[in-house]
Amino acid sequence: MVHSGAGLSLRIARILAPVTVLGPGRRVALWVQGCEIGCAGCASVDTWDPAGGFALPADEVAERLAEQIRDGELDGLTITGGEPTSQPHALAELVSQVRERLDPTPVEVLVFTGRTYQAAARAAPGLVAQADCIVAGPFRRDLPAAGRLLASSNQTVTYRSPAVRAYYEAWQAAEGAQLEVAVDQGSVFLVGLPARGDLDNFANGLERRGLNLAGVSWRP
Repeated sequence: MVHSGAGLSLRIARILAPVTVLGPGRRVALWVQGCEIGCAGCASVDTWDPAGGFALPADEVAERLAEQIRDGELDGLTITGGEPTSQPHALAELVSQVRERLDPTPVEVLVFTGRTYQAAARAAPGLVAQADCIVAGPFRRDLPAAGRLLASSNQTVTYRSPAVRAYYEAWQAAEGAQLEVAVDQGSVFLVGLPARGDLDNFANGLERRGLNLAGVSWRP
């Protein structure tokens, strides 16, 4: 099969699965590479450099994600970063291809963006149109988190439909972990939306146990 996105390249930081703290159910999470917004206090400073990470064809990434969703019996795809709306065409094609590969099984998609919803829709209309849920707005470390989706209370959540809203609101109301630890190729990741101080406490706790981190993603 020849896909319309042949030739589109996507720069990514990492892919982790299963993830249970970035949206309902068990998901695969894609962190894209490159962010020009640069929110103070960001937990993923390592994803800012647009030349960092690695580049892959969008259709190759789509195949990998579809395979993980299928084989792992996962419930959805979360796209974060970095700034997803800075790679609008490749990500719109990626979502389309993941759904095509898994059809007729539906794929629920959550996108985190540091832009406002209106700015994200202008920058990446194809991606925004395909997302079931959009968490939008810059992170502000002077504001508290709000629930399981908002790292700071200025951010907004937009749902594609009332059914999607009900699905997400049920997950947010339920008891569940806020953070989880993942290990991939020698790197340790603290996944989720950490509260103020959580990341440094995590690193310090490891150091007290004799595990010194060579580098941490939230420090420039």
